[in-house]
Amino acid sequence: MKEHSQEFRYKQSYSRAPSADSSRAKALAFAHDSRKFEIDLYWKRAAYFWTFCGAAFVGYVTVAGSKDITAKGDALLLVTCLGLVFSVAWWCVNRASKYWQLNWEYHVDMLEDEETGPIYKTVLQEPPRFWSLTAAYPFSVSRINQLLSLYVSFIFAVLVINTSLHYFKLSEHPDFLPTTCLVFTSACLLSFLFRGRIRFEKDIEAQRRKTTLSSYRDASGI
Repeated sequence: MKEHSQEFRYKQSYSRAPSADSSRAKALAFAHDSRKFEIDLYWKRAAYFWTFCGAAFVGYVTVAGSKDITAKGDALLLVTCLGLVFSVAWWCVNRASKYWQLNWEYHVDMLEDEETGPIYKTVLQEPPRFWSLTAAYPFSVSRINQLLSLYVSFIFAVLVINTSLHYFKLSEHPDFLPTTCLVFTSACLLSFLFRGRIRFEKDIEAQRRKTTLSSYRDASGI
């Protein structure tokens, strides 16, 4: 009896007639489209950063295994610093993408009941079984991707530290290239964390463009 009651309540949730012309329906459609757009951008950005991080790994292995490069320490430090910057940027962008994806998902959750019923936020599933390796399990794809980008960032940070300790040492007259590379890398990472956040309150000034027609010639009269 309880199962039939639950099924009845489920079907009742979708018994309302949708109002396709209402502002709520248009807002719901916009939220769905924006969410799908954010997910599409999410994986495009992931591919973009994977390309640069992979190139940095290949560059590091190539330089480390080469015997023909004279300034090997400088080359390794440059490659690892680039990898660290791109991997930390990837982690930050992953978090930002997840933020905006959740924003539109919350809008869908709040708007859908009166239009389509709670179809998006209703999840029908069997009890999850973690130890069954072939069974479905509610892992978060975006969260795993964030952890992966954080892991790659940690690896590059270790490589930067290892390269710095192995090839360079502190002195009163530090080498220009490694010092500059480390300073700019640190400044870039700090800018991601402290200057990369969106400002939701903005004060802007608008100015109307003025266009003046200085001359006009009708080609048909030539």
